[in-house]
Amino acid sequence: MSNENNQSFEEMMSELETIVQKLDNENVSLEESLNLYQRGMKLSAECDETLKNAEKKVNDLMSNETDEKDVVQNESEDD
Repeated sequence: MSNENNQSFEEMMSELETIVQKLDNENVSLEESLNLYQRGMKLSAECDETLKNAEKKVNDLMSNETDEKDVVQNESEDD
């Protein structure tokens, strides 16, 4: 699921917060409420995907770092 507007995570979160505020605090028509809800759900899913991708990258980096430490440790033990 790619962000069609190329919004950053922070921009998507800001828009999502604005939508929540509108739904909570403003008199909006049923149709507008449904449109806002739909947009909010899409933004939420995109934010979730971005966070999962970031988590995977961090886990991969941590795994690579651990692997590199193991290689260095094994090399020093062989000396």
